[in-house]
Amino acid sequence: MGSVANYKIKLNGTDFPGDLMNAVEAVTVEDEINLPAMFSIKLNMVDSNNGKWRGIDLKTFKPGDKIVVSMGLDRVETMVSGEITSLELNLCNHSILEIRGYDMLHRLRMGTRNKVFTKKKDSDIAGEIAKEHGLSPQVDDSKTVYPYVFQNNLSNYEFLLKRAAYLDYELYADDKKMYFVKSRAAKAPELPDFTYRKDFEELTLELKTLTRGSQVVVRGWDIKEKKEMEATAKKGDETTKMDGKESGFDVSSKAIEESPVAVWVENLIDLNEAQSAAKAAYNSLLKEFISGHGKCYGNPLVRAGKSVKILGIDERFSGSYYIVSTIHNIDKTGYMTTFKVKRTGI
Repeated sequence: MGSVANYKIKLNGTDFPGDLMNAVEAVTVEDEINLPAMFSIKLNMVDSNNGKWRGIDLKTFKPGDKIVVSMGLDRVETMVSGEITSLELNLCNHSILEIRGYDMLHRLRMGTRNKVFTKKKDSDIAGEIAKEHGLSPQVDDSKTVYPYVFQNNLSNYEFLLKRAAYLDYELYADDKKMYFVKSRAAKAPELPDFTYRKDFEELTLELKTLTRGSQVVVRGWDIKEKKEMEATAKKGDETTKMDGKESGFDVSSKAIEESPVAVWVENLIDLNEAQSAAKAAYNSLLKEFISGHGKCYGNPLVRAGKSVKILGIDERFSGSYYIVSTIHNIDKTGYMTTFKVKRTGI
């Protein structure tokens, strides 16, 4: 007997009652690196058994209500814990109420701030911002202490995303925890192998010549010594080739030519910061080497921030890939998962 697509929904800590579960037409969860995870629940507003309108109103669902969605085949896994942000009533073809919302990272998008952080590391700043939104910070020490950092009319989300990009960090939430951590690409938890035609049917991969970043030079002005300082990241500074023999920059540079970039950083603190920034930029650009998207039968373990070894395809493309986004959808046709992946070497 085959596995059965299954889902579970909790509203404010309580399981959806039977009549609401019967009304569910589709459940979708999307997650992507550095974005709040999103959920969508579609409810049929007409009770076909009784031929009447279901009694669903703002007493049943309202913005801010807590939702936990679990999905799976037979056994379910928690996919997202968040809150409702919108209700859309569509009375055109079918009377559908779509409930949408995000995980708790979305709270960082609320409003903008003008703020100065003094004598703090980026990881300290992230921890402070997490607590401001009632979240528990989980941070990787970013080492460099800055005399001051300006948050200039940005939301906390936009501000932290800029800081994360500079460090090649990732920003995400899991229930009431907020993570500000080094890119997980190098040591992402690996899923069981995926084999073409056995575990998935669709896959498109694109290998691109990397036009920027085979060498990254970061320069800045040393205020104390009154001279320019610089740091370089190049071959050997890859945090991961994802079990490939050659990195994307090796392949691109051999085939066409080197693609160095130079970056000027205002208020560079010291050489350590310059080296970290150069290495972060180098590895961030390297992730654009191979990108792809595919579709598999519903699998709740396929999530952004994990890696998977894809087998059964061209030998040079076979290997480990970092999952950067997924969409999980259960409706009348069953459970399907679509995913996007990246790879830094072959």
